Amino acid sequence: MRTHLSKFADEINTGALAGMSATPSKADEFTRYDRINLFDFRRTLPQKEREPKLDAKGRAWGFGKRKASQAIANVRAGTGRVMVNGKPLIQYFHQPYQRYKLLKPLSLTSYTCLLDVNIMVKGGGTTGQAEACVPALARALQSYDIRARRPLKYLKMLKNDPRRVERKKPGLQKARKGQVYRRR
Repeated sequence: MRTHLSKFADEINTGALAGMSATPSKADEFTRYDRINLFDFRRTLPQKEREPKLDAKGRAWGFGKRKASQAIANVRAGTGRVMVNGKPLIQYFHQPYQRYKLLKPLSLTSYTCLLDVNIMVKGGGTTGQAEACVPALARALQSYDIRARRPLKYLKMLKNDPRRVERKKPGLQKARKGQVYRRR
């Protein structure tokens, strides 16, 4: 890939800019300082060591959102109880795929029977609440154990889903649904 700096290096090598001082002879040495390759320098910089973020009672917290739902999860050492708004998981989320989705971060990090999970969730419907609990629980697990971050991040469980309901447009029945055109 040729950049403006490599062209500049070729001009120096051919002698077009003879009045300049001694410069590197290889064109590749100029591309090292190109804007595209700045990211290579950033990758080699030392990163700060992550530490578990626990409060005085040994709990870790996480926050997640989905559509109109917001969830706050706290995790602490225990026997594997999962409570959602003061109720057991099975009583709060009736559909199996919602329970499966919520327990996925725990099973992925092998903490299913080792941690007690308490989730407070509000707003939206049950599916949005279940999907808001996933990043909340994943962030709480990341704060509890820093080694859990890599698999959770790889499977994109730490991200909030940014999709929202599209607004209704004037002249249409819904966001995109319009009236049926009938010729007769």
